[in-house]
Amino acid sequence: MTISRRVIIGMMIFALLLIAYTFQRPTAAIGGETFRYTYVFDISQSMNVTDVSSQDEELSRLEFAKQAAISSLTSLPCGSEVGVALFSGHRAFLLITPIEICANYSELSTILSRIDWRMTWERSSEVAKGLHKSLTLLSLLEQESRLVFFTDGQESPPIRIDLPPSFTGTPGEVTGMIVGVGGDEPVAIPKFDETGKRIGVWQKDEVVQGYTSGTTNPFQGIEHLSALREGYLKEVANGTGLDYYRLEQIDGFTRRLESTAYGFKRIAVTDIRWIIALVALALILLAVTTKPRLAK
Repeated sequence: MTISRRVIIGMMIFALLLIAYTFQRPTAAIGGETFRYTYVFDISQSMNVTDVSSQDEELSRLEFAKQAAISSLTSLPCGSEVGVALFSGHRAFLLITPIEICANYSELSTILSRIDWRMTWERSSEVAKGLHKSLTLLSLLEQESRLVFFTDGQESPPIRIDLPPSFTGTPGEVTGMIVGVGGDEPVAIPKFDETGKRIGVWQKDEVVQGYTSGTTNPFQGIEHLSALREGYLKEVANGTGLDYYRLEQIDGFTRRLESTAYGFKRIAVTDIRWIIALVALALILLAVTTKPRLAK
């Protein structure tokens, strides 16, 4: 390809002008969508039940939830933020407020991987109350955050299903989802000693078995066994304005997190010097490699 010498000189001059312009630190406003989540993990003993799997590996419910959370750090777009909290007894304890996931991946993934049931501060597991406290906790954060509450839904001691803990907040004020973790079949709950060594399973006479009247609890008499209480969690979600999602595949979970319903619109001011410099470089390369057309 040949072009006139005048055009080549013009390309060089324009490239030099572009390079000079980069010293003005030009920026551009780019629209986008990011996400801000606070992950709350149920660390009660029933979350140690191994009745879920990932890539053909049998996992405890808590480990599966942790894997899903860690995976989300690489699937959500940079600029998104994640915070971490634990639920035990009837309260939620915030470990870290939401921070940007790309710049803080190492720290966040380490925190998530080290969550353990031994961090619990109470043996009870009052799921509805813990969820309510989590919603209150998020409402007090400086920046709005979506809630992701991982749990199997097992209340211990069991509550009367017809008289659940009342939610005094405003449904929908904090949005997000309850993530149900676990299988459908009731199985034994592992029992550990103070050192973390497994010493068997919880027996029927070692746990509160519920109420003998005024209850519609389908697990009446088998509270020493555990299964995902999906129907109950859906009711709790409905009463608080949250969505319900069952964790079965990590890919499906990360796609759900990227739903526009949970996103925050933002305008990011981005440095575009590198784009201008690339254009200038392309013009210079074209100018020096193009054979000039001889004048007639």
